Amino acid sequence: MLLVVVFMVAGILTDHLWGQNLGMDPVTWWLIAVGATSATMTLLNFGHTQISVVALLLAVGALGGTWHHYRWNTVSGNEISRYAPALASPVCVEAIATGPIHHSPAAETNPLRAIPSEPQSQLFVLVTRIRDGTTWQTTNGRARVRINGTLRKIVPGERLLIFGKLGKSRPAINPGQYDYAAAERSADRLCELYTGSPECVTVVEHASTFSPDRWLAAIGNRCQSQLERYVGSSSGPIAQALLLGTRSELSDETLESFMKTGTIHLLVVSGLHVGLLAAAVWLILKAFQVSQKWSLLATALLIIPYAAIVGGGPPVVRASVLVLMTLLGIAASRSASVINLLAASALVVLAINPGEVFRGGTQLSFVGVAVVVGCARSGMLQSTPDPLQRMIASYMTWQELTIRWFLSRFKALAIASFLVWVLVAPLVLYHFNIITPSGFLITPVLWPFVAVALVAGLGVCTVGFVFPPVAWLLGLICGYSLLVTESTVGWASQWKWGHAYAPGPPLWWLIVFYGGLAMMAVVPQFQFQTKRFIAIAALWVAVGFGAAAWHPKHEDELRCTFLAVGHGTCVVLEFPGGQTMLYDSGSLGSPESAANIVSGFLWSRGISHIDAIVVSHADVDHYNAVPGILERFDVGAVYVSPLMFDPWANDGDLTAPNFLKQTIIDADVHLREVWMNDRLRVADSDISIEILHPPRLGVPGRDNANSILLAVEFADTRILLPGDLESPGIEGVLAEPALDTDILLAPHHGSRFSDPPGFAAWCTPDWVVMSGGPSVDYTSFASSSYQAAGAEILHTAQCGAVEFKIGPNGVSRQLFLGD
Repeated sequence: MLLVVVFMVAGILTDHLWGQNLGMDPVTWWLIAVGATSATMTLLNFGHTQISVVALLLAVGALGGTWHHYRWNTVSGNEISRYAPALASPVCVEAIATGPIHHSPAAETNPLRAIPSEPQSQLFVLVTRIRDGTTWQTTNGRARVRINGTLRKIVPGERLLIFGKLGKSRPAINPGQYDYAAAERSADRLCELYTGSPECVTVVEHASTFSPDRWLAAIGNRCQSQLERYVGSSSGPIAQALLLGTRSELSDETLESFMKTGTIHLLVVSGLHVGLLAAAVWLILKAFQVSQKWSLLATALLIIPYAAIVGGGPPVVRASVLVLMTLLGIAASRSASVINLLAASALVVLAINPGEVFRGGTQLSFVGVAVVVGCARSGMLQSTPDPLQRMIASYMTWQELTIRWFLSRFKALAIASFLVWVLVAPLVLYHFNIITPSGFLITPVLWPFVAVALVAGLGVCTVGFVFPPVAWLLGLICGYSLLVTESTVGWASQWKWGHAYAPGPPLWWLIVFYGGLAMMAVVPQFQFQTKRFIAIAALWVAVGFGAAAWHPKHEDELRCTFLAVGHGTCVVLEFPGGQTMLYDSGSLGSPESAANIVSGFLWSRGISHIDAIVVSHADVDHYNAVPGILERFDVGAVYVSPLMFDPWANDGDLTAPNFLKQTIIDADVHLREVWMNDRLRVADSDISIEILHPPRLGVPGRDNANSILLAVEFADTRILLPGDLESPGIEGVLAEPALDTDILLAPHHGSRFSDPPGFAAWCTPDWVVMSGGPSVDYTSFASSSYQAAGAEILHTAQCGAVEFKIGPNGVSRQLFLGD
């Protein structure tokens, strides 16, 4: 069964990675599958059993390629995404709700957030019609709907009329950035709807009373209400995440604490949750001497609707299949191989959605369970007592035996936790760029509290409906258990050595690592002794860290990359010899989003140390990512202008600048001022970095006018980075002798107030990069001015990240989204 899964995954990967280059389509894949199946039958008829197995596995692989190609590449002619432009535009659609509404509270006030956060609602729909003028066009396709504000509860199956903006899902536009569009595509969603108010969504037809989705949603809402009522407001959101998979009510700080401690899986309804609930129900029924037949039936009848209520994600599906097949085996008085059960659950997950192969959560789920299964089979979690130990135990009191039993279970839990952490750490590092040593230390302590909270929470949602006093008691137990869990996680997240950020290992390393572990699990010839296994694993881990940290030093090349961060700026300068400098790092959007974009790019380059960050001026869209970067990277120094923290240049409001200053001080990073005629030194003496503006005392204007104007020269090529330079500072710059420039960052994101005609005439650039949002109207005047001066215009919203490579042979440019 495991080989079937391996070949199925191989077929999916082949189509995903090379299908287009090989010219594969569903018909071709299907013909290969039919041909391989025919070959299997022919070989069997001639008695070639072993070769027929190979042919059958090839047919399975072709079937996987067929299914993936159909799900990934096939789009109907009237799919709603065909009406969706890259830049969202107004539409009116009719759609059917496919799930309950999810609410997210407004993010906590942050001085680095330029636009205040609002409560959000989210809904998944099946679009049926789109209005074209006064007529309606029939369409289909799934979409995510985002609503500003709190929308009332929507019942699945209700027909909705939605006024909003329709746009394609946002793809990755920078190296190392999370590809949101690919994740949505895997879920059969190719576009999104955005509405500015809950009033833009109205119900035009109610769902059928007998709709299963409606009943499941009603049960889920009732369970949510029970948890809110009896668990309490402080632990209620965590209880909902733990039992119902609803994480939208959790604060960003809580989620970050669980991520830093490697315990985020506790807030996801995973297979372990399903298994714990099934085991708890089974033991409770056995304690009440319920017959095996009715216990099996009751457990199955609980697991199936529970999986449907919490959304039926891959970990839940996997665990549900494992539990149901185990129950079936007990009923039939037969035992099945755990590996075969795990493989069967993987086939079910792939049959539902072949794109789950590429999702980090699914990978971590299966690897974690496989490690636990391997530990159990090897006897590492429970040793058989020898005669002497049994004799000693016979003389112990029941109190001593109880303590011994608890200690042995804690030991097994600690061993399993450590081994799972060790073996999934490379996968976590690959997907999330974080290592969490604190995770395996606190997980054995937390799991008993989590298990108690799960069982108590289940009681609140079931028995509590009938007996409110019992619900009150169980809610108290659940709340205190989760309070201990949250407090422990919050405490551990503050440990300095508890987590670390780093570049992830390359994909080839992961394939060899996990492929080798799989071979050891199923092929006896590859099963080494413990010492040899540890030596080989340690050597390969060292290779992985070396490959992840390896950053090729281009001794004769300077790389300058303008990242696409929306309305904001981040320029990454990679100097010959391996030094790295950032010019600004921020966006008008959320600080976390900007920090993720910059961090992802740096990790994709293998960079873990930043030598310097230059902050041009005191607008948050130029530095709100800096605190996040300081947390994730080792930074040498931060350079600012003399007016960065001056109230005169900031209209008296120093809330955000002072927040940045304190963050830099807390991170123990050097904070230095630079002004006109200062030079920054790097290891390569052929590189010149000069500050051209502002003067020591600044100019009589706001922070924009006092932006740091940075000139970088290498190999007869000049880069000019002016921040948001505008009047009256720009007049002082233009009064200086003209400075011929090759690469220019358009001042103030291409604003007309930055004197584009005058600045273009002064510096005569060959390339001008506009770092801003998707609206081209904002930069139209600047674009025409620089084009008239002979420059090529590159807008990060259209081109994605823009990279220039400067060397002895000249300048080359590369656009992440292509020309």
